[in-house]
Amino acid sequence: MKTLRQSLFRSHLAVMVIALLLAVVGAVVVLGLISVFDDPSQRGRSGRFVAFLVLGLAALIASALVSWIVTRRVTEPLDAVRSAAERLADGNYETRVAPSTIEELDQLGDSVNVLAEVLEQTERRRLELIGDVAHELRNPLATIQASMEGLMDGVTAADDETFARISGEAARLGRLARDLSELSASSEAAADTHFEQLDFATLVRQVAAQLEPQATAKGLNIRFEEMGDVLWVRGHRDRLTQVIVNVVGNAIQYSEHGQITLTLEPHETLAVVSVSDEGRGLQAEDTQRIFERFYRVDRTYADGTGVGLAIAKAIVGAHGGSITASSRGLGLGTTVRLSLPYLPMSTPAAGS
Repeated sequence: MKTLRQSLFRSHLAVMVIALLLAVVGAVVVLGLISVFDDPSQRGRSGRFVAFLVLGLAALIASALVSWIVTRRVTEPLDAVRSAAERLADGNYETRVAPSTIEELDQLGDSVNVLAEVLEQTERRRLELIGDVAHELRNPLATIQASMEGLMDGVTAADDETFARISGEAARLGRLARDLSELSASSEAAADTHFEQLDFATLVRQVAAQLEPQATAKGLNIRFEEMGDVLWVRGHRDRLTQVIVNVVGNAIQYSEHGQITLTLEPHETLAVVSVSDEGRGLQAEDTQRIFERFYRVDRTYADGTGVGLAIAKAIVGAHGGSITASSRGLGLGTTVRLSLPYLPMSTPAAGS
């Protein structure tokens, strides 16, 4: 099997040799025509033959040299890309390909660099996830272990308060396991084939009605604005329900007064639902980070694991949509905006 370097070298050399032969043949023909009219001596012909031979040999050497230079100029960037790909395969994600002088090869190097950045970020998130899970597991396990040791040593009273504390920490571990399972499932949403055409307005109303008793218990009021009668989207019913539950549930959890306002309307090619509360609000740097796994603005809320909005972001992304958060500042509430591609039709087509 020929290498690219050999193929390029031979192709360049072949082109130059052919060009040289054509030049020599042309020169011989021209000189032959001249000799018909100029009857030169035999010695003069020999001299011209030697001159042509020397020129031809020099041209051949020059052709080989130019071919080698051009081939090296092309293959060196390719060697750099190959070497970078091998280092990436070995786990060296900080590897980058230096710019070249050839546009197409430069684009190839840029693509490898983008891949390296994505792999580096993925590895960093993986390590962060392991650390976050370990942290979330450590606290409840330590509490359970300390309580059990106290019970066995007779230091801790075997009363309802002790058992309630152990049960609460066990329940916290259960919620963490459930959230991790849902987070894993949400990353597979893009491969899910159980998508159907849904009336998104009705779905949002149904979920809000389910959460209304929870809001009422905290003295909050859920209000609807600009809710269209019918707004069709294509998606997974259960997972979109989970997204709305997570977003509205967060608004209820982090609000102590006022109301939660839901709006849903078409915007160009999107169905946009906004959930606004009058709760604790966010600082500017938190509006992006709240969608990261295990990130919690206020860790005094022990009931949360910090993966609800990460799950929502993964599900919405799998549906071809986006989810963002904005806030005017601490104490001024938060608005979460969810956008999904909508289907502009009056009646749904047959689902799949």
